[in-house]
Amino acid sequence: MTPPVTPNDHRSYTTVDVAKRLGVSLQTVQRWVDAGHLKAWKTLGGHRRIDAESAEQLFKAQAHRIGTSSDLKPPVLVSVVVVDDDAADRTLMVELVGLALPEARVEVAENGFQALALIGKVSPDIVVTDIHMPHMDGFEMVRQMMVNEFMRPKALIAVSANSAHELASLGQLPPGVQLFAKPIDPARFVAALRLGLGPA
Repeated sequence: MTPPVTPNDHRSYTTVDVAKRLGVSLQTVQRWVDAGHLKAWKTLGGHRRIDAESAEQLFKAQAHRIGTSSDLKPPVLVSVVVVDDDAADRTLMVELVGLALPEARVEVAENGFQALALIGKVSPDIVVTDIHMPHMDGFEMVRQMMVNEFMRPKALIAVSANSAHELASLGQLPPGVQLFAKPIDPARFVAALRLGLGPA
């Protein structure tokens, strides 16, 4: 009798494997795959398989969070604002924030105007914003935040479907703003969110 094949034999995991390991819903993993955040393919039988290296980056990121947490310390209350006019991208980023910082309180906005009003109200530790948005884009929103010391978060992360070269022709982000290309690399994004809470 042939022994059962484990995920690593084919260097892949099922969506159920990944959901259980990360403690998220199956639908969340499927959305990450559909958005390109996790590499995957379908078998001849139509079953989805997640690339092992892609999944294990997230497993390691989660293990690092668990391994460095302490039961002796109270949970740190973190405030994060996610800004994106695309509802699907906004949901995906909120889910990644939840994976990186389970204790975080997350607020969302659909454009720069909404975001500035929200940021002035909640004074978030981290702001994650898309660059291209209607009414007020990410460049203008970030510039207005940076000139107001009461609105500056500990970490500012920008995301865009454009390359860094393409963005340079449209405007410049201030020093210290991290830029992520879409589709977002989940492990790098999770790491950046956690590093953003380090000493100022």
